[in-house]
Amino acid sequence: MIGGKWTASVLWHLKDGPVRFNELARLLTGASKKILSQRLSEMEQNGLITRHVVSEKPIAVTYEISPFGQSVLGILEDLKSWAEKQEI
Repeated sequence: MIGGKWTASVLWHLKDGPVRFNELARLLTGASKKILSQRLSEMEQNGLITRHVVSEKPIAVTYEISPFGQSVLGILEDLKSWAEKQEI
């Protein structure tokens, strides 16, 4: 569920609050908008994030981490600490 490319990064960027799609695309340099859209859809289906339509014309969408997704953040923090200790 969190092993897919970009999934952990998306969760990390959503930890402080909702983020619009284009802002996520800017934050995740290297991820195409197509791949990001696919990953966000998968994450929404898995219950890790929620999607909110802010406006219809032009369409504006924000993504927010769900309570289930919040439960993963502790694991990501531990992984980050481990990687820093290993200097990787």
